[in-house]
Amino acid sequence: MSLKKIRESCRLADEILAEVVGNLRRDKSEIAVAAEIRKLAKEKTKALAFPSIVAFGKNSAEPHHSPTERKLKVGDIVKIDLGVRIDGFCSDLTRTFFTRKPTDFQQKIYATVSAAQKLGIRKVAAGTSGKALDALVRDSLARKGFAKNFIHSLGHGLGRRIHQNPKISPKSKSSLKNGDAITIEPGLYFPGKFGVRIEDTVLVGKNRAEVLTKFPKKMKVLAI
Repeated sequence: MSLKKIRESCRLADEILAEVVGNLRRDKSEIAVAAEIRKLAKEKTKALAFPSIVAFGKNSAEPHHSPTERKLKVGDIVKIDLGVRIDGFCSDLTRTFFTRKPTDFQQKIYATVSAAQKLGIRKVAAGTSGKALDALVRDSLARKGFAKNFIHSLGHGLGRRIHQNPKISPKSKSSLKNGDAITIEPGLYFPGKFGVRIEDTVLVGKNRAEVLTKFPKKMKVLAI
């Protein structure tokens, strides 16, 4: 695996997300934002790692939403999941933003997902099983009353493919190895309302993880 290429892929994914977020305006559609991501990726890296997820408002409650003509409105939550490919090596990151001061419940959900992701990253180390890591984070969310709202796996390996071993899920038979690139991406989803996901690409070390995607994760209200 080319760690140098993955690092560069993550750096460019951060750069693209920053540019796209800076260009967000009310009445811009999900499809238009996805097209902008695709254009920037073509200019900077030649290729996306996967079709980008752009979700506004209640569409953010769908983990793998396909962009539509829905237009951005003040008050919408914005969820963007993107990754690019450098010489065949992938990156993957997700951020969730607000366009108005979040409600107390939205703040609670964002803080809960953020804490879950920090826990997952903190426990990443060579030799850890994907199943155990997923269970650790899943159990932490269940104890807070959100067992039914985390509806996908905690993460996955990536490299030449966007999804590869090690799997980090309830059914995983994989263990993390030193030098693996993986994602840690907890999310909570409330159908018909909103969803929050925070995802980073991280590098597995002997005793800890190095976060390769650097886009800030502090809760952010966008001026649109």
